Amino acid sequence: MDAFVAAATFKDSIEAFGDAARDELTCDGSYRLARANIARLHRTRKTEIEQMLEAYSRRPWPAEHHRGVREVADHALAALDLLYGDFRRSLAILHRRG
Repeated sequence: MDAFVAAATFKDSIEAFGDAARDELTCDGSYRLARANIARLHRTRKTEIEQMLEAYSRRPWPAEHHRGVREVADHALAALDLLYGDFRRSLAILHRRG
């Protein structure tokens, strides 16, 4: 696996979070359960990205590739946090709590 493929795995993790969180928004469950599930999904994906970054840091790539992967991971974590906030707000609106 090269650095470009590795960086793409962060996008896959964000997409998986978005799909699962969207499912929580559309389910008929309670607000508290959906909020807890979205928080769990966020923690799980954040940990996953951090663990992937740690594993990729041990790869024998050029320094510029390591910097690029680190930058993509930082952007992925920021995007994940923004999506998490948006899903929390959307959930509150759907359940008339926001």
